[in-house]
Amino acid sequence: MASRTRPLSLRAHLKPRHKLWLNWNGAFLMGPRYLRFLEAVERTGTIRAAGEAVGWSYRTCLNRIRAMEHVLGAKVLTTTRGGRRGGSARLTPVARQLTRLFARWRRRALYSSDAAFRNTLAR
Repeated sequence: MASRTRPLSLRAHLKPRHKLWLNWNGAFLMGPRYLRFLEAVERTGTIRAAGEAVGWSYRTCLNRIRAMEHVLGAKVLTTTRGGRRGGSARLTPVARQLTRLFARWRRRALYSSDAAFRNTLAR
């Protein structure tokens, strides 16, 4: 319990938190974890490596990809099957456009929200 002799410093203890996601025609399409996963696919070139990078199992990755494709009505990844040389995955142009848009919007929203919070605390 906080001491009554010393006032609490709101600035030192309060931090704003945000939940941002995109809906497509009213259905969940993607949130920050999906964004990190898709960026990891682009960076690593495989679903398995991207899943490891974000802490998802391969099955979870496939389920999330299927869910996105179902909601979007379009492919999110182009893939080649594995084998001796291993498979690969790349974002489709639609997925690349979505990740850029979501990342840019998220950065701006977080910046604006943090600035508004700082301004509110200053009053």
